[in-house]
Amino acid sequence: MGPDEILARLGVTEPWEVRGDGRWVDAPGMDVKAMARLMLEIEARWVTLTVSPAAEGGFRLLYHWDLDGSLLTFAASVQGTRAETVSDIWPAADWAEREARDYYALEFAGRSDIPTLMLRPEDDPGLFSRTSELGRHEDPADAARLDAGGGDAQ
Repeated sequence: MGPDEILARLGVTEPWEVRGDGRWVDAPGMDVKAMARLMLEIEARWVTLTVSPAAEGGFRLLYHWDLDGSLLTFAASVQGTRAETVSDIWPAADWAEREARDYYALEFAGRSDIPTLMLRPEDDPGLFSRTSELGRHEDPADAARLDAGGGDAQ
């Protein structure tokens, strides 16, 4: 199945943007569970999920897949702090979803339990969401190292 047929099957009307690192498509309202099932059906390989805060609020979720040596990235988005899990279809997504919860307090509907990955169990999720509350506006990873006693971030 070719990339254009994948978009058609998912009901995505935006075309692929060909970049140096593969094909990207903005599909903010895409059914991510349908995407995960289709990628399983066509034997794509899960690469990862990248999450970042969206400028207009909510989150941008980049689902990266390898299909026969080509990288396909689907850019979805959610308003608020709740997204659909795909870890029930792709168990490898568990790690990325747990990381997103730890860093941004993003919850994943369809998961009965989402244990911490980087934080201690007693820590509140949303480490990167709290950096400005801590008086820091630099890279969240640097702020996290400072909070952990890792010295001066440069």
